[in-house]
Amino acid sequence: MTVGIVGAGVSGMAAGLCLQRHGIPFTIFEKADEVGGTWRENRYPGLTIDVPSCIYTFSGQRNPHWRRLLPDQAEILDYHRAVSVRSGLREHIRFGCEVVSARWTGTDWEVGLNDGSTERCRVLVCASGFLHHPRMPDIEGLDSFGGDCVHSARWEADLQVEGRRVGVIGSGSTGVQLVSALAGVASHVVSFQRTPQWIFPGPNFTIPPRARRFLERRPTAMESLVKGVEWFADWLLGGAASRPCRRRRAVEGIARWHLRQVRDPALRRRLTPGDSALCKRPVVSSGFYRAIQREDVSVVCDRIERVEPAGVRTADGELHELDVLVLATGFRAHDYMRPMRIVGEHGVTLDEAWTRGPYGYRTMTIPGFPNLFMIMGPHSPLLSFPIHTSAELQSEYVAQMIEFMSRERVGSVSVRPEAAERWLDELRSGMTGTVWTSGCTSWYLGEGDVPVLWPYDRRRWREILRAPELEDYELSPVAEGAPPLAGARS
Repeated sequence: MTVGIVGAGVSGMAAGLCLQRHGIPFTIFEKADEVGGTWRENRYPGLTIDVPSCIYTFSGQRNPHWRRLLPDQAEILDYHRAVSVRSGLREHIRFGCEVVSARWTGTDWEVGLNDGSTERCRVLVCASGFLHHPRMPDIEGLDSFGGDCVHSARWEADLQVEGRRVGVIGSGSTGVQLVSALAGVASHVVSFQRTPQWIFPGPNFTIPPRARRFLERRPTAMESLVKGVEWFADWLLGGAASRPCRRRRAVEGIARWHLRQVRDPALRRRLTPGDSALCKRPVVSSGFYRAIQREDVSVVCDRIERVEPAGVRTADGELHELDVLVLATGFRAHDYMRPMRIVGEHGVTLDEAWTRGPYGYRTMTIPGFPNLFMIMGPHSPLLSFPIHTSAELQSEYVAQMIEFMSRERVGSVSVRPEAAERWLDELRSGMTGTVWTSGCTSWYLGEGDVPVLWPYDRRRWREILRAPELEDYELSPVAEGAPPLAGARS
């Protein structure tokens, strides 16, 4: 095959839709039985998107029919499933097909699958996402719990929470959504909070049918709405995060104003973070502060000592008896395509290439790994740029590179190490003055001196992905007798 794509979540679908438009043959390997990625795997109560629904779509596949401003998991999954059907993308997807390894042979990638078989592809696109592998907490006695224990990303459809005592470990977006949804449903909810988070108000409402009909009849109005929301998000959030300014003070002021909903001064102090707003992934909820002030909800800030069969014991010696324990402890966001074993030139593994931390030239390519591209890999913008738009821009970059290879009979492209190092220097320089250098801790931050987040605005993001800088790549000719990149438009 010409191109192999790993994953049929948002990133993989964006890559497939792009290559489909360019007439480039491809196959998507998806380990599950449905598209949707994180929206397929996460099904916990209260799960909604935290950005306006209008921008959470693919270009050319806008959805004027969203029922809510911040739709829930089922509606988001339905949208992605519908796109895969009407676009014909499903015909390119091999479901139940997990990629476990990939090895560069010198001319192509040998892809190992979970059934022991292998496939060969000239170009490999890793679109496996970053909110994928659950992070399990290292807590003594976790396996000894006598009730139901589940990670939020592995929520079981038959898990009963009504009228039971539920503990939620974690205070990020997932923990906030769970506590808000379970308050008043469970007999008692205990929120175990290690680090308080700034929480921004996120009013949600049903979109009037008249507005939906208008957007359906006026596609240009839909596009204008998307562009307007994208611009405002970058102006406010991107601007506030990138440098000290009035916008940063305004954003922090909104978070502090929202916190004043908590009437009890002692509880408000326990819920007040010590770092800057936007340092961590923004948490959006208009119901959490109401929920944690209920009599049947408790916030516990003492360190968890261990888990026992009857519940959770904290450092103050108290045993919090529970029937259900939910681990809202997030994901190993920096794993990216791992645990796939990826081996590039000269037998170098991905783990060896990333000893300093995950990185990719222009977010997409790694020295020593020819013809391998990442969608939403390290340094991709996450704060103020829509995931779908980002993935589409990266996919267009890949398509341009494939078309160049086809036209010029290039067998492989591999980014030069010096180009990748210049890129990292540019990222390091851009981090100066951002909210992430204020001494905070966050999964947004990289390992060592390798930043993992995008420090610039969306204009710069579009600039770096407008066209490949071919002088930054080592180009090898097509091997004698090797077939061309069939179907790539020249």
